[in-house]
Amino acid sequence: MEHIAVILTSLFAAVSTLIAAWFAYNKNNHEKRMDLKIEQVRQESKDKTAANSRNIAIIYGDLWQLLTKLGAERCYIIQPHPENKYLFLSVFLEVCKKGVSMMSEIIKDIPMSEVAVFSKELATVDYLYFDNVDSQICDLRIKSLMKIAGSTNIAIKQLLNIQKEWTGSLVVENTWNKPKDDKTQEIMKETMRSVAQTIQFILPPIK
Repeated sequence: MEHIAVILTSLFAAVSTLIAAWFAYNKNNHEKRMDLKIEQVRQESKDKTAANSRNIAIIYGDLWQLLTKLGAERCYIIQPHPENKYLFLSVFLEVCKKGVSMMSEIIKDIPMSEVAVFSKELATVDYLYFDNVDSQICDLRIKSLMKIAGSTNIAIKQLLNIQKEWTGSLVVENTWNKPKDDKTQEIMKETMRSVAQTIQFILPPIK
């Protein structure tokens, strides 16, 4: 019996040692996998940040070219946010001529529910043009903001992602009454469409 007790004690000790070693091995492997996953997330975040920075630089360049080519005074992008649940409208990317006020200071965190008609137009209409803010813009808040900003001629081109979902709207504006001309309007529309083709697939979302 004593021998059996010794054997069982030794066996139990051996099994306990193996179990402890197995847990230590698994813990070590788990920690290594976690470290690798954390490093991958960090690298992906770093790569995404670099890509976004590059894309933002490209978009600013395109906006400036659009501003110059069309002789406009303001070019900017209205974006719905946050990314996975659109609730607000804001302007983050914008270029203006010297002395022209910035829309990013005016259109900021506007609840879409408070400008529902305007939000619907942005989301569903490919191209919009307003040359009379008072009579053509229905939402009182948007109308008021546009008038505060001095907007007169406003052209808006819808931006869609690869899935054909609305992600923003490219806007070109003047703060003086530019005479309406069909040929000029067609040039503006086609120029904005061309720029939109580049911008819409690299536009970083507003979180």
